Amino acid sequence: MTARRGCLWAVVILVALVVLAGAFLLGLLVGAALSGGGFLWFPGTVAVLEVNGTIQSGEQAGLFSSGAYSRTFIAQLDRARRQPRVRAVLIRVNSPGGDVVASDEIYREVRRTRQEFHKPVVVYMESVAASGGYYISAGADRIVANPNTLTGSIGVIIMLPTYDELLNKIGVKVYVFRSGAFKDTTSGIRPLRPEEEALMQELVNRAYQRFVDVVAEGRNLPRERVLQFADGRVLTGTQAKELGLVEIGRASCRERV
Repeated sequence: MTARRGCLWAVVILVALVVLAGAFLLGLLVGAALSGGGFLWFPGTVAVLEVNGTIQSGEQAGLFSSGAYSRTFIAQLDRARRQPRVRAVLIRVNSPGGDVVASDEIYREVRRTRQEFHKPVVVYMESVAASGGYYISAGADRIVANPNTLTGSIGVIIMLPTYDELLNKIGVKVYVFRSGAFKDTTSGIRPLRPEEEALMQELVNRAYQRFVDVVAEGRNLPRERVLQFADGRVLTGTQAKELGLVEIGRASCRERV
């Protein structure tokens, strides 16, 4: 009787440990999937990654920090594409855009997944995949969107607020010691000079030309055609399809690509 009771307790403890381990593993997977750039894969089928929130440079600080971080996402993508069982990658994008450098870094690695690792990449756009969200998507083999997805916004913007009038009103005077004529351009303590405005516009123009090239190459469109709608306008999924930017449909984790 005592032996039977001991055996029963052993079974109960074993089952409890299995349940706890399963719950812990499920929590890790769900937590990672809900964070900016979550990672899951279905062995032998499709790796599933997510880009959620504003695209930023660097690494994700914690499990619940918001935004999609370039180095974190690229590391997850690299793990996925090096797995022999992973035959394709599905990236779910729900992002209004963000840092241009981070977007370009992710785009390059998405394209590298196709060209160097020879694994198909499909992007599925959720509610929003605009500006940098479209930038990173352009590197995929296919881009699938919902008819109501907000996308497009192909363009670059830099905003420099100035506080000189406010400082004058409250009687604050700022002394600036600089090593060059343009060192305090972005300080905001005075209006921009014409040559500074020209300098900042040139930075925007160069980044914009790169964005246009990425879209033209990624979607196999003539550059002149891309320039016709690459004016920062936001498009629905349906409008983007008419312009050759996306396909309309749905993407399942089990979709064959």
